[in-house]
Amino acid sequence: MFRFCIGLLLTVIAWHGPTAAETPRGMTAVDFIEMPRLSAPRLSPDGQVLAFFQSETLWTDNQIVRRLNLIDTKTGAALPAPQLPNQPDPVAWHPSSSGFVFLKPPKDGGKAQAHFYDLATAETEQLTQHGEAIERVIWHPDGSGLYFVAPEQQPNTDRQMLDGGWVIPPFGANADREVWWLDLASGETHVVIAGAFSVRDVSLSDNGDALIAALVPDHALDNRHLGDVFIQDVPTEDRQRWTRNQFREAAPKLSPDGTRLAYIASVSSDLDPDYEGKVFVQARGERPQRLLSGTAMEALDFAWDETGNGLYILGNTGLRANLYHYDLASETLRQITEGDQSVRDWSFNAATHQHVARIETPNNPGEIQIMRSETEGFAPITSVYADGFDTFRMPVQKAFQWQGRRGVQLEGLLVYPLDYDPTKTYPLVTITHGGPRTSSRFGSWNVSRYLPVLAAEGYLVFLPNHRGGTGYGDRFMRDMVGRYFRNAHHDVMSGIDALIARDLADPDRLIKMGWSAGGHMVNKLITHTDRFAAASSGAGASEWLSMHGESDIRHARTNVFGGQPWQRSAPRRRYQSDSPLTDVWKVSTPTLFFVGEKDLRVPPTQSILMYRGVRATGTPTLLFQAAGEPHNFRKPTNQLFKINTELAWYARFARSETYTPVLPEAAYRTEPVMQPDEPLDVVGSP
Repeated sequence: MFRFCIGLLLTVIAWHGPTAAETPRGMTAVDFIEMPRLSAPRLSPDGQVLAFFQSETLWTDNQIVRRLNLIDTKTGAALPAPQLPNQPDPVAWHPSSSGFVFLKPPKDGGKAQAHFYDLATAETEQLTQHGEAIERVIWHPDGSGLYFVAPEQQPNTDRQMLDGGWVIPPFGANADREVWWLDLASGETHVVIAGAFSVRDVSLSDNGDALIAALVPDHALDNRHLGDVFIQDVPTEDRQRWTRNQFREAAPKLSPDGTRLAYIASVSSDLDPDYEGKVFVQARGERPQRLLSGTAMEALDFAWDETGNGLYILGNTGLRANLYHYDLASETLRQITEGDQSVRDWSFNAATHQHVARIETPNNPGEIQIMRSETEGFAPITSVYADGFDTFRMPVQKAFQWQGRRGVQLEGLLVYPLDYDPTKTYPLVTITHGGPRTSSRFGSWNVSRYLPVLAAEGYLVFLPNHRGGTGYGDRFMRDMVGRYFRNAHHDVMSGIDALIARDLADPDRLIKMGWSAGGHMVNKLITHTDRFAAASSGAGASEWLSMHGESDIRHARTNVFGGQPWQRSAPRRRYQSDSPLTDVWKVSTPTLFFVGEKDLRVPPTQSILMYRGVRATGTPTLLFQAAGEPHNFRKPTNQLFKINTELAWYARFARSETYTPVLPEAAYRTEPVMQPDEPLDVVGSP
């Protein structure tokens, strides 16, 4: 489908769909997985070179690799780029724009170290020989050295001898992170932030005089809310606490004049938990100010403008994510970008007043674009998808509104099948988003959803933004506080009913699917109704008590259920009443289950419990546990197997048809999916 040209100059890969002689067609599962993804765009400080990663699907190696590309932003020409390991970590540009640092492990597979790539000579030099893997690099603005984040020193071997026995690491053990300084002139390093804590969310002031860091008791993912922000003076290494609270301050950044701190937090103006994420601004010793408290918009990211009198905010408003500017003095919000799109991977270069972002639309998975002035707006700097999306047929995406329970206005994304005929009704695939504190937006190119493939197969696809999600204000998001399944599942069903009432969806051919929180919703709905002809649950929770104990993230659910399950007077009835497993005996919907063997977010036991419960009812069901996979499938063969198997399942149970699996045009072939006419042994005890 596409290729790399490697020569004196590396050319940016163009993605090719059908040739000009071929009739434009819909996308297949293989097309969708082979489609390259762009990520981690970083503009040089002088704005003249763009660095970004582009993926390539290697079926023979069963992996998706990400390769670094460099583009001259004035000419659009590709520049020589080092071949980096398969990781999408962004590069860290030298303040002079002469080159950048990237992280690379030794050839023997050891711990990643910092390397410098010189643009002029196209040569690389290893800068560090640290004892642990380096995770992030921040340059000092004068270019004299850099800060890097790394775990604290660990034993030399995984099995350290202690008191006559081998050491087994304690469950949940995670090395604390430290901040180190590397002086380029001498090559010497020394630690600058370390102690009986771990470092998260580090940044450096514009003048290089202060380090801003969130310090947490330990590096466990679920303890992020227990940290506070400290400001450390670089010359003296004197450290002062700036915040004292019980919530996470994400991405803390100091204003250009050093007098105010800004961060994102999911709390109210009174600092109560579980509110839509907003930007907070806080002077030292003063109470933090929650910006845009009454505006239905989630803050995804932000940056101080060059004056320090305002901030750029990347805001999610449900179906769209766009860029805004907020003036602190006048307290006014100004929208900079508009449209049915999702601005992602955004960053702002204050020195050149340039913005760089990857922008997803219904017809484009996300070219990287640069905005040099607000008058001109964003303009693409890459053209990876130009050929492919001139030849592939893309489905129409529209916003769809309906009224939910208690008169609440709801909306979602509606994707029409190719060759849509308004005189017909269509089989409907309803996909609920993950999170659940997020939203489905225009574009939605996630591989677990594969919208263009479903549309090419003749499905109408519905992505409802139910209560509990973000982009619609505090009250909307807080609907899940106190109970997970209060209105969300009713919102989904009322949206389906609205589509049926408008003669869009066939009520006898309803399908439900989702991943993560979307899988939770699948598990709930198949116990709530028998109206679905088929379903597929990916990494979904089934029993909230065990889920709370097993998952690597639990804090957000504590307020959902009103406490932890092991505390005195634990609200176990709330956990149980909202657990799909409680009503699994009601299930009659043929359901697939998918989960990664190494999933820490929603461990495999959740899918196993639900599968065994459904199987015990005699309902057709299958469970697929992918070896070595984390929360989201990374291997292309597993991604393809899931899509092919789901399409075969839907065709069998919702359409009484046969689906022919699509395989890659490569020497490697995936194992065949379950054939639609294959008998299922589903009766009896698991």
